[in-house]
Amino acid sequence: MLYLLLCSCKKNTDAINSLFSKTDMLDAVNSIRNKGCRCGQDTMPPAPAVTWNDTLQKAADAHARDMYQRNYFSHITPEGTSPVQRVQAAGYTGQYVGENIARGYNNITAVIAGWLSSEAHCKAMMDTLYVQMGAGRADTYWVQEFGR
Repeated sequence: MLYLLLCSCKKNTDAINSLFSKTDMLDAVNSIRNKGCRCGQDTMPPAPAVTWNDTLQKAADAHARDMYQRNYFSHITPEGTSPVQRVQAAGYTGQYVGENIARGYNNITAVIAGWLSSEAHCKAMMDTLYVQMGAGRADTYWVQEFGR
């Protein structure tokens, strides 16, 4: 007997793997900032540590979830909302904002390595303008928000 099973595949937003340790993310970024690193052809000197900001995390979580649920990958939402607009809407009042996004990574070590291999993303993590960060994850979509 042969059975054919057809199923509708819808993203279950309640079961999104959004778990990661904010301490591990913060420690990974600050370890890189503490040592300095190469970003493309440029050697970046050590930078002061950043602190965790829950408002930036809220914005990062929301953007990661939105990209996952609506199946897009961009710093700008389909409606045209920018990272600055998103963090302000979340309640962040800092003057400077930067964002890293990634997809396809299953853990912090892998996503950090991916960002380090991209000159622009690496420089964002090393930028001394930024003194705070938050991060979010939805499945394999990752977002870092930096601010001052």
